[in-house]
Amino acid sequence: MSTHFKTSKFLFVSLIIVLLASCNTQVNSKNQNQDPLQGVWKLDAFYTLANSDTIVKNYNKVQHKMYLNGHVLWNTDTDENGVDWSGYGTYSFKKDTITETLTSTSKSMKSDINTYVIPIDLNVNSYKQVNTYYRNDTVFKNIEIFTKID
Repeated sequence: MSTHFKTSKFLFVSLIIVLLASCNTQVNSKNQNQDPLQGVWKLDAFYTLANSDTIVKNYNKVQHKMYLNGHVLWNTDTDENGVDWSGYGTYSFKKDTITETLTSTSKSMKSDINTYVIPIDLNVNSYKQVNTYYRNDTVFKNIEIFTKID
């Protein structure tokens, strides 16, 4: 092999290595700045508390949430009465709170309230959200535990 060919081959291989390293650095840098909620999440557990007493435990409820570029989309199985529950809108995430503003919902979700401020406990691949609401003299809490699937 000629010296010229060896030098050209070395330069070509070096260029490929530099390009691959550069791409990897850009991907890693992008992932570090990525929203930790971005992705698809599956409900693993659902509890309802009434004045701190558990009244519902459900590990069979199917629900998914998808967060992407500031948008949220979620759906759940139709309930035992045939009622659909779903919503779409925008979200923001700061520290330990998700704020979801739903702009499109199933009929069952129609309400004068379309912004939900939800405290969460976020881990690497799971989070727990707690929705608190009041009815008469009772404080209800829906506790949902999600696992990231993508």
